[in-house]
Parts: sequence; structure tokens; C-alpha cells
Amino acid sequence: MALLENVIFHGTIFAVVLTVYLLVIMKGLNPRVWAMSDYPTEIAGMVEPQTDAERKIAIYTGIPFILISFGFPIISTLLLEASLGGTISITDAFLNLFGLMMFGQFGDLVILDLLIVGTITPSWVIIPGTEHLKDTAYKDFRIHHAKAHVRGTVIMMILSLIIGAVIAII
Repeated sequence: MALLENVIFHGTIFAVVLTVYLLVIMKGLNPRVWAMSDYPTEIAGMVEPQTDAERKIAIYTGIPFILISFGFPIISTLLLEASLGGTISITDAFLNLFGLMMFGQFGDLVILDLLIVGTITPSWVIIPGTEHLKDTAYKDFRIHHAKAHVRGTVIMMILSLIIGAVIAII
């Protein structure tokens, strides 16, 4: 039962932290910074490529995202291991890591991608110069991102297994 409780408790915190961080980035920065690589080519292809300054900002905001995305599930798994007496099976480590990543995925896909960008589509998610696509390509964004999240789930599964094995063995 400790595993399920850990996944639900830490997964909820993780989803909120990750979603709020991404929402702040989305709301606070021009979508050319955070969205150019995420949007379908129909949208991103209509505007000039990112400038060097925009790419730097994307990197600076991406580093904390990567640290949160991997650090939080790893710390959660180490805490679970400690609560289990200092040893954890590869299966439990994998399930904890993957469970947390799925919570994070839920916040990103459902709240940010499907609801905010793909359904509500506020002006701050629209790349300047593509406003005329608000009711077409931006709505198709939902399908584009759902497909990307399916691929991401497979990658998260593999990474969770590798990281879980390392944690269980060490």
C-alpha cells in the first residue's frame, strides 16, 4: 500500500508543481520562446525561426523543467525506498517513477495542451502572426499533442525502467 499512497501523494504534488511551472512560462513568455518546437508545422512554419535570444531563454527555462521532471520522481522513489527499510524492488521503483511521470503527463496534456491551448486558446498562447489560425490549427493542436504524449509515454516507460533498476541495484 505504501507504493500506491506514495504515487498518489507525490504524483499530485508533482503534477501541480510541473503544471504551474509550465503555466507560468506559458503566460509569462512569448509563445515563440516556449512553443515553437511544440506547435504543429502548420503553425510554426508560418513564422520566422526563433532568434538566438529566444533559443537562449528557452534553454534557461527548459533546464529547471528537466530538473523538476526527473529530480522529483527520483527523490520520491528514494524516499519510498527509505520508507521500505532501505531496499526497493525494481518493480516498485519502476511503478513509482512511471506513476509520477504519468501524473505530470496528465497535467501537461489535459490541463495545458487540451484545455488551455487546444480548447480555450487565449491570446497569450498564439504565436504572433498566426492569429488567423485560432479556430483551426490551434484546435488541431489537441490531436498533435495527444500523439506526442503517446510517444512520450513509451519513452517515460523506458526511462522509468532504467532509472528504477539503477535505484534498486544501488
